[in-house]
Amino acid sequence: MIRVQTSGNSGLISSDRSYNLPSSTGAVQWNGSTKCLEVSTGGSWQRIENTVELSLYAPYDPAVVGAWVMKKIAEEEETKKLRSKYPALDEAYNHLDLIKALVTAGPENDIQQS
Repeated sequence: MIRVQTSGNSGLISSDRSYNLPSSTGAVQWNGSTKCLEVSTGGSWQRIENTVELSLYAPYDPAVVGAWVMKKIAEEEETKKLRSKYPALDEAYNHLDLIKALVTAGPENDIQQS
């Protein structure tokens, strides 16, 4: 079993804890008695740390981000349905995409306004 632990209150980053691992190379087994992974050292078995630590680092609450993502997915699905139902709306979105690409390309594109 691999345990996953989290700490903090937002964002995720994994921590390197390789200094806790054995320096032996060998066969690996699951020990049902101790409920951990072990590596063979040639004469005995050495426990392998099986905890993955995830630290939270960003100023965003994962629950808030998840809710926003779900809302955005629902909005995009609704827009997709409406665009397939109304060709004029689809054409307007295509124009929006074109204009957005032109204005974000930079000032080297001379766009005339009328």
